[in-house]
Amino acid sequence: MSEQDIKPENTAPDTNEGANNSSTESSNDSSNDNSPIIAASFVPSSAENSAVEKQSRLPRYLAATVLCISALIMWFLFSSKSVVITTIPSVANVEIKGTVHINLDDHLLMRTGKYQLSAELNGYYPLVKEFTVTEEQNQKLTFNFTPLPGELALQTNVDKIDNSLVVKVDGELVKLENGVINNISAGKHQVYVTAKNYFEHSQTINILGKRERQQLTVSLKPAWANINITSSPSSVELYLKDELIGTTPTTIKLLEGDQSILFKKDGYQHTSRKIGVIAEQDKTLPTVPLFKLQGQLAITSKPSGVSVTYGEQYLGTTPLSVAVIPNKKQPLLLFKDGYQAQTHQLVVESGQSTNKQFTLSPIIASVNFQVTPSDALLYVEGRLMGRANKPLSLPSKQQHIRIEKEGFVDYQTSILPTPNSEQVFTVKLKTIEQAKWENIKPIITTATGSKLKLFKINDSFVTGASRREQGRRANEIKRSIHLAKPFYLGLMEITNKEFKQFLRSHSSGNVKGNSLNASNQPVVNITWIQAALFCNWLSEKENLIPVYQIENNKLVSFDLNQEGYRLPTEAEWAWASRFNTGNMLKYSWGKNLPPTENAGNFADISGASILGTIIPRYNDKYIASAPVGSFTNNNKGLFDLAGNVAEWQHDFYEINTGLSLTVEKDPSGPLTGDYHVIRGSSWAHGSQTTLRLSYRDYGNDKRNDVGFRIARYVN
Repeated sequence: MSEQDIKPENTAPDTNEGANNSSTESSNDSSNDNSPIIAASFVPSSAENSAVEKQSRLPRYLAATVLCISALIMWFLFSSKSVVITTIPSVANVEIKGTVHINLDDHLLMRTGKYQLSAELNGYYPLVKEFTVTEEQNQKLTFNFTPLPGELALQTNVDKIDNSLVVKVDGELVKLENGVINNISAGKHQVYVTAKNYFEHSQTINILGKRERQQLTVSLKPAWANINITSSPSSVELYLKDELIGTTPTTIKLLEGDQSILFKKDGYQHTSRKIGVIAEQDKTLPTVPLFKLQGQLAITSKPSGVSVTYGEQYLGTTPLSVAVIPNKKQPLLLFKDGYQAQTHQLVVESGQSTNKQFTLSPIIASVNFQVTPSDALLYVEGRLMGRANKPLSLPSKQQHIRIEKEGFVDYQTSILPTPNSEQVFTVKLKTIEQAKWENIKPIITTATGSKLKLFKINDSFVTGASRREQGRRANEIKRSIHLAKPFYLGLMEITNKEFKQFLRSHSSGNVKGNSLNASNQPVVNITWIQAALFCNWLSEKENLIPVYQIENNKLVSFDLNQEGYRLPTEAEWAWASRFNTGNMLKYSWGKNLPPTENAGNFADISGASILGTIIPRYNDKYIASAPVGSFTNNNKGLFDLAGNVAEWQHDFYEINTGLSLTVEKDPSGPLTGDYHVIRGSSWAHGSQTTLRLSYRDYGNDKRNDVGFRIARYVN
């Protein structure tokens, strides 16, 4: 290495210093003359230069540090929030734990985050609260101290030795220690004070707390009144709800309200008094009388059930045990129907029980029973006495009698046998059949207003007509009939008024302007099925089982064993219209034409303008049908069996040949057929053939001169 190369190293400090100055100057000059900048050669510093350099750097470090601290302070100031913290009550020293915060004169600068406040104040619980500083720039936080519990010294007008004092705070029972209630939390409380026999006192009090003792004076209002009680006799024990509270004469304290006092004394009847007590309103009761105990009288007798009176008091019937007026002699009377009465003088001691037993002698009377049938059985008071036809000796009292025999209705009655004379008791038992018919009404009225008459018959007769009879038709074959089954039959034909209750829309129409539709005229222009349907409807209306089963307007079957309404059988109609004391009538009025006056409504001179064949010497004054029941009834009380309108019968139509020797019993015709029988003449009939009661017709369809009446069996 050459010397030139080493030299700059030895002269580095000077050169460097000069270079620096030169550089500075050069820099200054260059700004003026734009002369070029020449780089100086690096010369390593010596130890001395190094120390000087370190001394020159210290101010810079200090400045940088100050600058950083200032920056941190500025950053803290700009990022902190103004927080005002107050406590109630206010305290001087408050400790806050958390991140860095600055306590200024009237507020704190605090970063957002969580902190803890601690403070203490005499008379209060230590205040320890956690709180959070939020992003809000200005914040105000208030913390309340909680007062320590207080004490309440209670003074009352109740005797201190009375342990009945009860104190509650806010409904909870509390304990008094030397008249003080300890540890009552600060704030408003409801204090309740009561004691035995005092009204409850309630008061609101504000407890200050902080271990301070407050005073409360309570004057309880008495809940009783002083009641002065006397009795006659004295020394009577007084009980209230089974508790002995005193002996008369005395003054007792009774609580307000209705109080019941029981008065007790040996040898006397207990008594009670209800006293209405008003607190602090003393009163004196009127003297309470007690009565000596009644005596107890127990009586038994033979027989039992004897009536007993003692003095003027009716005691009942034996056996008995009752309280009676004591220490007084009174008559004791015993009596019973059929027995000799007894009278005794008796004294029952007060508070004592007297037991007596008596035997009464019966009064005997003779009764002679004459009963038909003689082998009937006799019961007296439910006891079998044997065959009824006999004399009996019975007690002279009301006796229940029952007489019975199989097949007969029991006979029951009550009799009073009379002593000293024989009574004869005659009874004729009724058969069950007799009793049945006695209870069956002879006339019944239907729901529509029709009246039906009961016929209980046992008659044989021949229907039809002789071949020699003028006007006879081939279908009037003679038949032997026996009717024994009782039945009801309508007194009159069913009217328009009745039929319209079943079928409101029905109209019987008119004949050449002559109405057939008046309310009391017989209903016409109806089919046989419509007549049967009316019977079923009426049966159901009266809760009877219908006779006819009809489906799709056709007869399916019938059951004559039912009690429902039906059409009369041809045999019943023939008997009702013709049978008269064993003979069969030809016409309803007799044997010959013309009809007698008022015999019925037929084709006559009054209807000549609309009819063909008429009865020339008869005038019923009706052109067509007449109101039902307008003419004379027959020997059975029935109307219009001849005339007015012909009538549908129950039977299917058939023609028999020759006279049958077999007697038909209660016949009802064939079970099936194409047509039904029509019987009786009408207002349109006036010939010898049609006016006869044996005349038979048939059909199913409507006619203006055919109606019906109803019947039913008695089962």
